[in-house]
Amino acid sequence: MTKTMKALLIYLGRKGGGSTYSLEIAKALSKKCDLVAMISRQSQNLEACRKAGISLIEIDTYEDILGVLLSMLNFKKYFYLWKQIKNVNPDVIYYPMLHLWTPIINLITPSIPKVTTIHDPIMHKGEKNIILELIQKIAIKQSTIIIILSKVFIPVIEKHGISKERISVIPHGESSYYMYNNVSNILQENNTILFFGRIREYKGLNVLIETFPLIKKKIPDAKLLIVGQGDITPYLSKLSKLQDVELVNHWISDEEVAKFFSRSSVVVLPYTDATQSGIIPIAYMLKVPVISTKVGGIPEQVEDGKTGLLVNAGDPVELAEACIRLLTNPELILSLVENGYQKAIKEWNWERVSDMAIEEFKKAIPPLRKAKIDHE
Repeated sequence: MTKTMKALLIYLGRKGGGSTYSLEIAKALSKKCDLVAMISRQSQNLEACRKAGISLIEIDTYEDILGVLLSMLNFKKYFYLWKQIKNVNPDVIYYPMLHLWTPIINLITPSIPKVTTIHDPIMHKGEKNIILELIQKIAIKQSTIIIILSKVFIPVIEKHGISKERISVIPHGESSYYMYNNVSNILQENNTILFFGRIREYKGLNVLIETFPLIKKKIPDAKLLIVGQGDITPYLSKLSKLQDVELVNHWISDEEVAKFFSRSSVVVLPYTDATQSGIIPIAYMLKVPVISTKVGGIPEQVEDGKTGLLVNAGDPVELAEACIRLLTNPELILSLVENGYQKAIKEWNWERVSDMAIEEFKKAIPPLRKAKIDHE
């Protein structure tokens, strides 16, 4: 059935981890079914999609906030989307990530089953948005199958009226994508602690800043490397009092990612809440040990003492103790990075992730259509 199943993957986002996730699963799915990917021309990795040999439909979306508002009223755009989808005539539409247009696309294609991946079943602290929450709520109800990345959030999806039979848990795929750059000439910097990713309230950077002086007392040459886009203003006062802090406060391109991990001795995720993290698969693949708080679905990604270390959220003392324990124990580092790498390549490889997605596509397709595909 899978060879003749036609799936339309729709990802209209522009940048961020969603772009990479969508590209990687599209490449894997294209080997197993007749896949067409509808991608934004404004996507940060559009060229990578083109080079991957995936059958593409490229759509102009928007560049900025004004473009977002104008696009929501562009009915000609929706008619164009409808025509493109009709021409593809897919057996299933797959959303690897939600978009503002998702409910509208679902509305104009009511007869096509939808499989939708929800990355954040609960909005993060400081990121609650009534419009985005409404879009997600509508899209969940419109979907035939919901995929989440952490089993801890199954009850959250059930509250939307979705039965367990329509909920699937598929883990975040590995991040070998970021290894395409040669970073062999980048030396690891001794006792360097990396905070990587968007700077947002829920990421707990304030806790890490409080933690760092405690680490310095035991490891005087420790360095803190803060890398990511976001408003750093609330942290500047405390940061100005610290030594050995490097701040890279801008959007990090795909090409830059590996070099920051390669420089680091450990990556720390001091999150106050989380669903799961795309940082963890990157660290595992690049063999950088992970210390994280045990919030949300992260304990499903990090096996405490085996693939990383877990601490309670909001506790600078416990976080400092974990960092000191790891940085002063080379054998522990070797064990964690090897176990993390093995977990990523065995459990999170895109072959396995796409196989799991294909099974959900099959479940979504009505029996009569499924029988016709099998016959073909």
